[in-house]
Amino acid sequence: MSAELIRLSKRMADLGLCSRREADELIEMGRVTVDGVVVDQLGSRVNVTQKVAVTTSRLFKQPDRVTLVLNKPQAYAAWPEAEGGSCLDLLTSEQRDTQDKTGYVLLKKHLPHLQIPCGLDSAASGMLVLTQDTRLARALATEHEQEYLLWFAGELTADALKMINSRTKFDGEVLKPYKITRQSDTQLRVVLRAARPDFLPALCELAEIQMQSCKRIRIGRIALAGLPEGAWRFINANERF
Repeated sequence: MSAELIRLSKRMADLGLCSRREADELIEMGRVTVDGVVVDQLGSRVNVTQKVAVTTSRLFKQPDRVTLVLNKPQAYAAWPEAEGGSCLDLLTSEQRDTQDKTGYVLLKKHLPHLQIPCGLDSAASGMLVLTQDTRLARALATEHEQEYLLWFAGELTADALKMINSRTKFDGEVLKPYKITRQSDTQLRVVLRAARPDFLPALCELAEIQMQSCKRIRIGRIALAGLPEGAWRFINANERF
C-alpha cells in the first residue's frame, strides 16, 4: 500500500526546514526539490519516503527575469493575434537543448509573463525570443536587426529585386531600412528591423514570386546556430543582443 500523500509545504514544516508560509515562497522560487527534481507548483503532494530539500545553489545563478531562445518549427504560432498551436507548448524539460549549461530553472510563474517581441507566424520557422525583460522586449521589437533566409519559387528579375528593396512604406507606415540580397536562384537573405508577419509575403507578391518558406536565423548579435528545431535554451547572463 502506498504511503499517504501530504502537501509539500506541510512536509517541509514537519521536517523543520521552514514554516508553511516560507515553504510556499520557496516552492514558487524553484528552490525546493523532491527526490532531486525541482517542484514549483503550490499544492504539490509528496509522501514521507521522498527526499525533500531546499537548495541554495540555484538562488545565486537564477536571474530575476529570464530570457529564452526557441527554434520555432512551422505550424506553431507566436504572434499574439495568431491562431494555432502555441510556441509555449514547447517550453518543457524534454524540449530543452542539451547544450544549455546555464543551470537556470524554468518555473511555472515565468510562463504567463513571457513576452514575444519579435513574433513569427505559423508559416515561418526559426529564432524566437521570449523574455520577461520589458526593456529588452522593446529594444528587440524596434532596434535590433533580424536576419532571415527566404526560399521562393519563380523567376526573380534584377529589376524586381531592386523594386522590393526600394519600398519606404507598408500599409501606410514608414519602414525602417532593410536589405534583401539574392543567395541563389531560390533563396534570398533578408535583414530588417521591426518585422511584421505579412511583410515578406507581400514583397514576394510584388516581385511576382511565391514564398515557399522563411526562417529567421539571427536577432541582433545572437544567432540560432546549432539549436535544434523545436528546442529552446536560456540566454546566459553574459550574452548580449
